[in-house]
Amino acid sequence: MLRLEAVSASYRGLKALQGVSLSVGSGEIVAVVGANGAGKSTLLKAIAGQVATGGAIEFDGQSLARLAPHRIARLGVNLVPEGRRLFPRLSVEDNLTLGAYARRGDADRFKPLALVYELFPRLKERLRQRAGTLSGGEQQMLAIGRALMTQPRLLMLDEPSQGIMPRLVDDILAAVTRIRALGVTILLVEQRLVEALAIADRAYVLQTGRVVMAGPANEIAANDEVRRAYLGI
Repeated sequence: MLRLEAVSASYRGLKALQGVSLSVGSGEIVAVVGANGAGKSTLLKAIAGQVATGGAIEFDGQSLARLAPHRIARLGVNLVPEGRRLFPRLSVEDNLTLGAYARRGDADRFKPLALVYELFPRLKERLRQRAGTLSGGEQQMLAIGRALMTQPRLLMLDEPSQGIMPRLVDDILAAVTRIRALGVTILLVEQRLVEALAIADRAYVLQTGRVVMAGPANEIAANDEVRRAYLGI
Protein backbone atom coordinates (compact mmCIF):
# COMPACT_ATOMS: atom_id res chain seq x y z
CA MET A 1 0.00 0.00 0.00
CA LEU A 2 2.77 2.45 0.97
CA ARG A 3 6.30 2.50 -0.41
CA LEU A 4 9.18 4.83 0.40
CA GLU A 5 12.42 4.65 -1.57
CA ALA A 6 15.54 6.59 -0.56
CA VAL A 7 13.53 9.36 1.10
CA SER A 8 15.43 12.31 2.52
CA ALA A 9 14.04 15.32 4.36
CA SER A 10 15.15 18.28 6.42
CA TYR A 11 13.16 19.72 9.29
CA ARG A 12 13.88 23.07 10.91
CA GLY A 13 17.17 23.25 9.05
CA LEU A 14 18.41 19.84 10.14
CA LYS A 15 18.82 16.71 8.02
CA ALA A 16 16.16 14.51 9.58
CA LEU A 17 15.85 11.62 7.08
CA GLN A 18 18.66 10.15 5.02
CA GLY A 19 17.83 7.57 2.36
CA VAL A 20 14.91 5.96 4.20
CA SER A 21 13.24 3.05 2.41
CA LEU A 22 10.29 1.15 3.85
CA SER A 23 6.98 -0.41 2.90
CA VAL A 24 3.62 -0.97 4.54
CA GLY A 25 1.34 -3.70 3.26
CA SER A 26 -2.44 -3.50 3.27
CA GLY A 27 -3.85 -4.58 6.64
CA GLU A 28 -0.57 -4.39 8.53
CA ILE A 29 0.44 -2.61 11.69
CA VAL A 30 3.97 -1.39 11.08
CA ALA A 31 5.88 0.27 13.92
CA VAL A 32 8.67 2.81 13.50
CA VAL A 33 10.80 2.94 16.63
CA GLY A 34 14.00 4.57 17.78
CA ALA A 35 15.42 7.12 20.19
CA ASN A 36 14.26 10.73 20.44
CA GLY A 37 15.55 12.72 17.48
CA ALA A 38 15.82 9.68 15.22
CA GLY A 39 13.50 11.21 12.62
CA LYS A 40 10.32 9.27 13.35
CA SER A 41 7.93 12.22 13.43
CA THR A 42 9.54 13.77 10.35
CA LEU A 43 8.98 10.49 8.52
CA LEU A 44 5.23 10.66 9.14
CA LYS A 45 5.11 14.35 8.19
CA ALA A 46 6.95 13.55 4.96
CA ILE A 47 4.35 10.96 4.02
CA ALA A 48 1.56 13.40 4.89
CA GLY A 49 3.07 16.08 2.65
CA GLN A 50 3.97 18.43 5.49
CA VAL A 51 7.72 18.60 4.79
CA ALA A 52 9.63 18.72 1.51
CA THR A 53 11.32 15.46 0.56
CA GLY A 54 13.66 13.84 -1.89
CA GLY A 55 13.24 10.27 -3.10
CA ALA A 56 9.97 8.49 -3.85
CA ILE A 57 6.81 8.13 -1.75
CA GLU A 58 3.97 6.14 -3.31
CA PHE A 59 0.54 5.20 -2.03
CA ASP A 60 -1.19 2.44 -3.98
CA GLY A 61 1.24 3.10 -6.82
CA GLN A 62 0.46 6.82 -6.96
CA SER A 63 3.24 9.27 -6.24
CA LEU A 64 2.59 11.62 -3.33
CA ALA A 65 5.34 13.99 -4.47
CA ARG A 66 4.19 17.60 -4.72
CA LEU A 67 0.68 16.76 -3.53
CA ALA A 68 -0.80 19.14 -0.96
CA PRO A 69 -1.55 17.60 2.45
CA HIS A 70 -5.32 17.86 1.98
CA ARG A 71 -5.08 15.96 -1.32
CA ILE A 72 -3.03 13.23 0.35
CA ALA A 73 -5.67 13.00 3.08
CA ARG A 74 -8.35 12.74 0.42
CA LEU A 75 -6.54 9.70 -0.99
CA GLY A 76 -7.01 7.99 2.37
CA VAL A 77 -3.79 8.82 4.22
CA ASN A 78 -4.35 10.51 7.58
CA LEU A 79 -1.91 11.56 10.30
CA VAL A 80 -2.75 11.88 13.99
CA PRO A 81 0.11 14.20 14.97
CA GLU A 82 2.14 14.28 18.14
CA GLY A 83 0.40 16.62 20.56
CA ARG A 84 -3.01 15.83 19.04
CA ARG A 85 -3.67 19.36 17.60
CA LEU A 86 -7.33 19.55 18.55
CA PHE A 87 -9.51 22.65 18.50
CA PRO A 88 -9.56 23.14 22.29
CA ARG A 89 -12.40 25.69 22.46
CA LEU A 90 -14.73 23.58 20.34
CA SER A 91 -16.79 20.70 21.66
CA VAL A 92 -15.98 17.05 21.20
CA GLU A 93 -18.84 16.83 18.70
CA ASP A 94 -17.59 19.80 16.70
CA ASN A 95 -14.06 18.39 16.53
CA LEU A 96 -15.42 15.11 15.18
CA THR A 97 -17.66 16.87 12.68
CA LEU A 98 -14.72 18.90 11.40
CA GLY A 99 -12.91 15.62 10.78
CA ALA A 100 -15.47 14.88 8.08
CA TYR A 101 -14.90 18.22 6.33
CA ALA A 102 -12.47 16.71 3.84
CA ARG A 103 -15.31 14.48 2.65
CA ARG A 104 -17.86 17.27 2.32
CA GLY A 105 -20.28 16.43 -0.43
CA ASP A 106 -20.19 12.70 0.39
CA ALA A 107 -23.58 11.44 1.51
CA ASP A 108 -22.00 9.09 4.05
CA ARG A 109 -19.46 11.51 5.51
CA PHE A 110 -20.84 11.20 9.07
CA LYS A 111 -21.16 7.41 8.94
CA PRO A 112 -17.92 6.82 10.92
CA LEU A 113 -19.44 8.52 14.00
CA ALA A 114 -21.02 5.25 15.10
CA LEU A 115 -17.63 3.52 14.88
CA VAL A 116 -15.92 6.30 16.84
CA TYR A 117 -18.50 6.07 19.64
CA GLU A 118 -18.15 2.30 19.73
CA LEU A 119 -14.36 2.48 19.98
CA PHE A 120 -14.36 5.35 22.48
CA PRO A 121 -17.59 5.43 24.55
CA ARG A 122 -16.09 8.23 26.68
CA LEU A 123 -16.40 10.59 23.71
CA LYS A 124 -20.11 9.93 23.35
CA GLU A 125 -20.52 10.80 27.03
CA ARG A 126 -18.72 14.13 26.52
CA LEU A 127 -20.09 15.38 23.20
CA ARG A 128 -20.85 18.89 24.49
CA GLN A 129 -17.64 19.22 26.50
CA ARG A 130 -14.86 21.45 25.20
CA ALA A 131 -11.95 19.44 23.85
CA GLY A 132 -9.45 21.44 25.87
CA THR A 133 -11.03 20.32 29.15
CA LEU A 134 -10.64 16.59 28.43
CA SER A 135 -7.94 14.48 30.04
CA GLY A 136 -4.86 13.62 27.99
CA GLY A 137 -6.19 10.15 27.25
CA GLU A 138 -9.58 11.47 26.20
CA GLN A 139 -7.95 14.04 23.96
CA GLN A 140 -5.98 11.27 22.25
CA MET A 141 -9.18 9.30 21.75
CA LEU A 142 -10.72 12.40 20.18
CA ALA A 143 -7.72 12.95 17.89
CA ILE A 144 -7.93 9.36 16.66
CA GLY A 145 -11.69 9.62 16.33
CA ARG A 146 -11.38 12.82 14.29
CA ALA A 147 -8.92 11.06 11.97
CA LEU A 148 -11.33 8.14 11.54
CA MET A 149 -13.97 10.61 10.35
CA THR A 150 -11.90 11.04 7.17
CA GLN A 151 -12.46 7.31 6.47
CA PRO A 152 -8.72 6.63 6.11
CA ARG A 153 -7.19 3.61 4.47
CA LEU A 154 -3.80 4.31 6.07
CA LEU A 155 -3.81 5.79 9.58
CA MET A 156 -0.51 7.18 10.88
CA LEU A 157 -0.20 7.64 14.63
CA ASP A 158 2.58 9.73 16.14
CA GLU A 159 3.21 8.87 19.80
CA PRO A 160 -0.43 8.06 20.74
CA SER A 161 0.50 7.22 24.35
CA GLN A 162 2.33 10.48 25.03
CA GLY A 163 1.02 12.40 28.02
CA ILE A 164 -1.54 9.74 28.91
CA MET A 165 -2.10 8.08 32.27
CA PRO A 166 -0.74 4.51 32.19
CA ARG A 167 -4.18 2.98 32.81
CA LEU A 168 -5.46 4.51 29.55
CA VAL A 169 -2.49 3.53 27.39
CA ASP A 170 -3.74 -0.04 27.10
CA ASP A 171 -7.15 1.27 25.98
CA ILE A 172 -5.55 3.37 23.24
CA LEU A 173 -3.35 0.56 21.94
CA ALA A 174 -6.25 -1.91 22.09
CA ALA A 175 -8.25 0.53 19.96
CA VAL A 176 -5.40 0.55 17.43
CA THR A 177 -5.65 -3.22 17.00
CA ARG A 178 -9.43 -2.96 16.66
CA ILE A 179 -9.08 -0.27 13.99
CA ARG A 180 -6.75 -2.58 12.03
CA ALA A 181 -9.32 -5.37 12.33
CA LEU A 182 -11.80 -3.05 10.58
CA GLY A 183 -9.54 -2.90 7.53
CA VAL A 184 -7.47 0.20 8.26
CA THR A 185 -3.72 -0.11 7.79
CA ILE A 186 -1.62 1.39 10.60
CA LEU A 187 1.79 3.07 10.61
CA LEU A 188 2.70 3.62 14.26
CA VAL A 189 5.37 5.74 15.91
CA GLU A 190 5.31 5.03 19.63
CA GLN A 191 7.54 5.81 22.59
CA ARG A 192 6.33 2.77 24.53
CA LEU A 193 8.52 0.43 22.55
CA VAL A 194 7.62 -2.87 24.16
CA GLU A 195 3.89 -2.26 23.73
CA ALA A 196 4.30 -1.01 20.16
CA LEU A 197 6.31 -4.04 19.10
CA ALA A 198 3.78 -6.32 20.80
CA ILE A 199 0.91 -5.18 18.54
CA ALA A 200 2.90 -4.62 15.33
CA ASP A 201 3.45 -7.11 12.51
CA ARG A 202 6.73 -5.58 11.38
CA ALA A 203 9.00 -2.82 12.58
CA TYR A 204 11.68 -0.44 11.38
CA VAL A 205 14.35 0.94 13.69
CA LEU A 206 15.48 4.49 12.90
CA GLN A 207 18.75 5.98 14.11
CA THR A 208 19.82 9.52 13.14
CA GLY A 209 17.48 9.52 10.15
CA ARG A 210 18.46 6.13 8.76
CA VAL A 211 16.85 2.70 8.88
CA VAL A 212 19.31 0.52 10.77
CA MET A 213 17.15 -2.56 11.12
CA ALA A 214 13.86 -3.93 9.82
CA GLY A 215 11.97 -7.17 10.26
CA PRO A 216 9.20 -8.95 12.14
CA ALA A 217 8.35 -6.98 15.25
CA ASN A 218 8.65 -9.98 17.55
CA GLU A 219 12.19 -10.67 16.35
CA ILE A 220 13.27 -7.08 16.90
CA ALA A 221 11.67 -7.06 20.35
CA ALA A 222 13.52 -10.25 21.29
CA ASN A 223 16.96 -9.08 20.11
CA ASP A 224 18.85 -7.94 23.21
CA GLU A 225 21.59 -6.21 21.21
CA VAL A 226 19.06 -4.21 19.24
CA ARG A 227 17.16 -3.27 22.39
CA ARG A 228 20.31 -1.91 24.01
CA ALA A 229 21.91 -0.26 20.98
CA TYR A 230 18.94 1.32 19.26
CA LEU A 231 15.96 1.31 21.58
CA GLY A 232 17.53 2.08 24.95
CA ILE A 233 15.66 -0.72 26.74
